[in-house]
Amino acid sequence: MTQIRFDGQAVLVTGAGRGLGREHALAFAARGAKVVVNDVADAEGGGPADAVVAEITAAGGVAVADTHSVADEPDGVVGAALDAYGRLDVVVNNAGISHGGMFDQIPAEMFDKMLAVHLTGTVNVTRAAWPHLKAARGRVVNTTSNSIFGITGTSHYITAKGGVLGLTKSLAMDGRGDGIRVNAIMPVAYTRMTAGIPDPVFRGFLEKNFTPDKVAPFVVWLGSEDVPVSGEIFSVGGGRAARIVLGVAPGALADTPEAYAAQAGQLLDLDGVVFPADATREVLFAAASLGLAQDELEGAWKQ
Repeated sequence: MTQIRFDGQAVLVTGAGRGLGREHALAFAARGAKVVVNDVADAEGGGPADAVVAEITAAGGVAVADTHSVADEPDGVVGAALDAYGRLDVVVNNAGISHGGMFDQIPAEMFDKMLAVHLTGTVNVTRAAWPHLKAARGRVVNTTSNSIFGITGTSHYITAKGGVLGLTKSLAMDGRGDGIRVNAIMPVAYTRMTAGIPDPVFRGFLEKNFTPDKVAPFVVWLGSEDVPVSGEIFSVGGGRAARIVLGVAPGALADTPEAYAAQAGQLLDLDGVVFPADATREVLFAAASLGLAQDELEGAWKQ
């Protein structure tokens, strides 16, 4: 198989000073990409992005550091790529912060900050990059989280990551006509963020078996010119990747609260689950479950 290369292409990785982002940046650079390593500066004005750039250039690669905020200065983030390389082909939205707490104990300002970095930052950087991605028929790799399956004590984080999942699905459809492919990963990796997991047994298991470098190869594939998928979500970690899907079960028919209550088991039964490709097809599945004639929708809106 032909080696996946990024010669002549510009790749922006946010939150790339440490952890997963650092590994993404190194992996793209090793395959010929010109990389923008974005991460916030420390109090002295330096930062981890400079160290990653030094690492890339020492290995013969090309990279520049950027310290703009993804939430507040997205034009500066994208502008770093345009100023340095005159183009932008791939955006990897990886920047994030961590913080825990039960819902009623999370200060409102921390809830807002979590949304601002994870969700708004992803939206803003992608919005600033979109015209350039159109020109390049580019790719976007977002970072959501398996926490959306449910986890205690991080409602603000899950909320933000759920938004990123929805954004990924939407942007994949919006970008289809311009050849932009948008996918997302749910990384399973031991990083500074997961190092805060309170359970030492689970934390140690992650540290031993799910190192951040095991995620980057899949991200590189999602960023490649010929990646054949868009709008997909993948669990990635430990040298494994698996597709995450949204399914719809057959459900139950009723017209009173009591009738639904009597069919709770059937409502939860997953036998016959289907996986609609888009919202229109979910409506079609509902219509079929109700016995409605599909020919009524002949010639209707198709996505």
